Amino acid sequence: MNTPAGDRPSGPPPAGRSPVALLALIFLGALGSLGMVLFAGQIGAIPRGIDPAWWFSAPQSWTSGWIVPHTGFYCSFVLLATAWWRLGIVARAGALTLPWAGVAGVTWATPLFIGVPLFSRDIYSYIGQSQLAASGLDPYLVAPAALGPGPVLDSIATVWHHTPSPYGPLFVLLGHVVFLLGGKSVISEVLAFRALELVGLVIAGWAIAALARHQGHDPGLALWLGLLSPLALFSFVSSAHNDALMIGLLLVGLLLGTRGHLAWGIALCSLGATVKLPALAGVVFLVVPALTGVPARRKAQVILEAVGIPAAVFFGVTEVAGYGWTWLGLRTYRIPTELKVLITPVISLSRWLHGLLHAVGLPVGEGVVTGVVELLAALAVAAGCLALLLRARRDPVVPLLALALLLVAVASPTVWPWYYTWGLCLAATTAAQRSRALALVALGAMLLVGAGGTPMLNGGAYWVTGPLVAAAVVYLARKRRWTFGIPIPWADLAADVSSPAEDLGGIHAR
Repeated sequence: MNTPAGDRPSGPPPAGRSPVALLALIFLGALGSLGMVLFAGQIGAIPRGIDPAWWFSAPQSWTSGWIVPHTGFYCSFVLLATAWWRLGIVARAGALTLPWAGVAGVTWATPLFIGVPLFSRDIYSYIGQSQLAASGLDPYLVAPAALGPGPVLDSIATVWHHTPSPYGPLFVLLGHVVFLLGGKSVISEVLAFRALELVGLVIAGWAIAALARHQGHDPGLALWLGLLSPLALFSFVSSAHNDALMIGLLLVGLLLGTRGHLAWGIALCSLGATVKLPALAGVVFLVVPALTGVPARRKAQVILEAVGIPAAVFFGVTEVAGYGWTWLGLRTYRIPTELKVLITPVISLSRWLHGLLHAVGLPVGEGVVTGVVELLAALAVAAGCLALLLRARRDPVVPLLALALLLVAVASPTVWPWYYTWGLCLAATTAAQRSRALALVALGAMLLVGAGGTPMLNGGAYWVTGPLVAAAVVYLARKRRWTFGIPIPWADLAADVSSPAEDLGGIHAR
């Protein structure tokens, strides 16, 4: 049951509610954040080919060897995680105000902003693609390998050396500008791209609080789950993923669209799609309820807006960027999915099934098994998203879209932890902000990769992860409700069962 923002529970104040206790939690988190960047001087996603590798790090004597830096790094993570979890207890009691959330965010993010990148090397790919653009080359046709040997190419993960940009023209255009402003140092370029994503982070923070309040939920708790978590801090600040900019624009679009400004909502979601294409889902989920129960003339107007506004935004941004329409080609979005990593549920499941088939004497090729599992996952996601769209005709769109984005992320052919932020930031504005399952994802998902950005699951790990994924699939197929408590629409529709009215308002934690 949700407590309205204006009604606070009576009784003794919860632990951590006093300013002194809040400051103690914030200090503990800052200590953890600072410790992580100091101990990551040898194990983080450090740039290569420059000396010193980073301007802000602990003395090399602190981080020599293997045991000391790893122990210090993960002990510091525990400090940050503990502070965040304890702050969540305060937030769940309705005592985390927006100013306190802002203080915590700034304090915890500052060391991550100035420290070495953690958990991902994607920011160097951004720099490489922007350098290509600054050199007059088309980053949609030319891969970073064209830069030749040097600190930028050496710092990019090897698997992306021959991969053109998979991002939208707005991000490529902004990256070009940021590269020109960032200077010639790899370190200064990292800081410049982080500054760009901070813009997206500020937009997302404002929109999360406003959207949560608009839906009758606690904005402080929404910020705690959506932007203060370890997953968000590492994804948006330390490794500066462009998902922050996409999510910020998507959230503002949803806020405007659900407040009755449909055209502006469509425009902002479309603009977010020119950063990363998943934001386009916001347009679809805004349009479907707008077509329900309205006169034919209004339907025609909505359809015109749904088609014309994204087309105008795409055309305008594409023409300004000047790289043509290659970014909408299937090849652009197929390439990133070709990297098969075991932290992807579909890959863990397919590798395990392949192993079982060989164990019983059926020599089916691994590629065949993977292809079948990926196809089945894609069909399940398509069916689920279609059912969610059908529900959007009568139910609030934000929780439905949050679940759709989580489904897409979980069942994608390649999954990285920051993909979970798409749905998580939206879900934080709904009743799902109290979901412990989502909190655990926000707490530990980034640990699926190491400090340097390498996946932590390798070798025969699928013998453990594969059965876990299979068990989760069976559980979700048998139960009428998903782990976040929202009714599974395709199961409900098949059984023609009406959900209780109280469950139709959002994702409920059970």
